[in-house]
Amino acid sequence: MRLSIGFLAALLSVVILTGPVAAQSKPDLTVALSSFSTEVLDPVLGGHVVKYYMSLMFDYLVGVTPDGQLSKDSGLATRWEPSADHKRWTFHLRKGVKFHTGEDATSEDVKFSLQRAIGKRSTTGYAGPLRTLIADIETPAPDRVVIVTKEPTLIIPTYLSRSLSTEGMILPKKYIEATGDDAFAQKPVGSGPYRFVEQVTGSHIKLAAVDSHWRAGVPRYKTITFKLVPEETTRIALLRRGEVDITDVSRERVKELERESFPIHFRREEAILTTWWVLPRDGQPTKDKRVREALNLAIDRNEIAQSIFGGYADPAYVPMGLSWAYRDIGFKPTQDMQYPYDPARAKKLLAEAGFASGFPLTMHAYQLPGLPEGKAFAEAMAGYWQTVGVQPKLVPVDYPAFRKNWFDRATPGAFGYYNVANRDWIGAYAFLEKQAYTKSKASDTVNDPEIDGMIEQVMRQTDKEKIATLMRNVYTRLRSEHYGVPVVYLHSPYAASKTLGKWNPGTVMYDFFLDELASSKR
Repeated sequence: MRLSIGFLAALLSVVILTGPVAAQSKPDLTVALSSFSTEVLDPVLGGHVVKYYMSLMFDYLVGVTPDGQLSKDSGLATRWEPSADHKRWTFHLRKGVKFHTGEDATSEDVKFSLQRAIGKRSTTGYAGPLRTLIADIETPAPDRVVIVTKEPTLIIPTYLSRSLSTEGMILPKKYIEATGDDAFAQKPVGSGPYRFVEQVTGSHIKLAAVDSHWRAGVPRYKTITFKLVPEETTRIALLRRGEVDITDVSRERVKELERESFPIHFRREEAILTTWWVLPRDGQPTKDKRVREALNLAIDRNEIAQSIFGGYADPAYVPMGLSWAYRDIGFKPTQDMQYPYDPARAKKLLAEAGFASGFPLTMHAYQLPGLPEGKAFAEAMAGYWQTVGVQPKLVPVDYPAFRKNWFDRATPGAFGYYNVANRDWIGAYAFLEKQAYTKSKASDTVNDPEIDGMIEQVMRQTDKEKIATLMRNVYTRLRSEHYGVPVVYLHSPYAASKTLGKWNPGTVMYDFFLDELASSKR
């Protein structure tokens, strides 16, 4: 059968006009990641890297916008206010929110969830300061919860928001009490726009949309699947074949994919890539300040930015220096804080510290979400240190295994690394409390009473000018003592399919805001 030119033109116009709509009505969304981190499904066991999929299953007490601002529109709390002395925080809860079991979410669930998040079995990122601060949690009404703190503080809303870790995720009390923690970890239930369907460890996590949700309306995607695909060539092949819609890619492949017209979504200065050693440090070479400085001087940060990260990175010089907080606290790294690439001085410092012949160093090599170059980075760092006489031993390992060794302190003195998500001053403080505060279980590198004292003051301070001064002093001390090896700030690329449509991945750590992408309300 022959078709007229007019009919073909009309058909083409329909395809052109409806193409984006057809693409957006695709029933399934698939995300391929180079790492799932811990792969756990219980918020109190996962740490913050599990938020990619968990933020779809659970609602937070306090919501945030994609650019990280606290929001009264996207969390269970529609408003919150402190008492005059900042020791009682009252949260007013959204009515009509239901868990995937059909039960209402109430203040009792909020209380249960927060108590569980700061309980002994919790390994979440910021349970420590919440344990220290929270004196009581009151539930005067089903739609109202009051958090009572031992000291005045400003951190409570942010610590329980989507902008940080998983402590603010609200869980169903009755379901967990009936099934137990282990069963919940296998089949989690939340109140988010997507419910859990299945997990195959090492392969994928699959979620299915609820019929309708206050946050997203009727979700546009019936299912969202997260695939674990460590090999980049495979992830890109899946993208090209249309089998995945979003994937993290290494920076060296960006231009190639752009030439093929795949949209690349960059999160600028998304993370600081930093290397650190596992405590306890007693008896380890890194106990000596000169060794710590030498390890920093041995690294050519500009070369790493160009060769490993394809120019999509900038040198970093302040340990744990989350730069998005700098403007908030009035901190500006000075010229003398920049580490030059000076292997000769590094060797001299090692000799002065009694390590002229170097020392053995265990360097773990693993990938992380947003860091597909992880193993190449570890190899480069080992190479620089070998040049100044250190004897690095590279140990390829999956991140969950390394994380267990780290928390168990099973490999004291060994080196790890992290692409630490950038954030504002409260987020930066949360990270410092976790990593630089001696009493924190996760503290990796620092054992400094002066820094401990300043961190404790910030937690209990409500004067923002005094907070800013304390934070500036913490950063200055971290840099002057060479606590850790900051390397580069990463500009992180995420490739999308050509038919995905408009997507704003936001700037919140370990979160793509896929519920915004899936929302029928936008």
